[in-house]
Amino acid sequence: MPRYLGMFKYSAEGYKGFLKDKAAGREAATKQALERVGGKLVAMYWLVSAEYSGIGIWDFPDAASATALSALTASTGAFAKFKQIELLTGSEMDAALGKSMTYRAPGH
Repeated sequence: MPRYLGMFKYSAEGYKGFLKDKAAGREAATKQALERVGGKLVAMYWLVSAEYSGIGIWDFPDAASATALSALTASTGAFAKFKQIELLTGSEMDAALGKSMTYRAPGH
């Protein structure tokens, strides 16, 4: 199952909800949202005095599910920033690098 790193920063409105729900409440809501699209919460961490409010690591069955949840999350207005990046294991990266590729850079 593809694994993703999610990086998020709450908006002012999002922080109001975070203060009410606390970290445990937001983690439970994240877990529930992921499970609804067949995903799984692997870990969630909160960041202090950083560019982002927190990060999460989660698994999705496919890119469409990851995109759907990302779009839904962004539509709430609770986030000032939200970034989701697919993570690759060493063997997945090696498989990608093992593919036959050609490319001509612009102007060459």
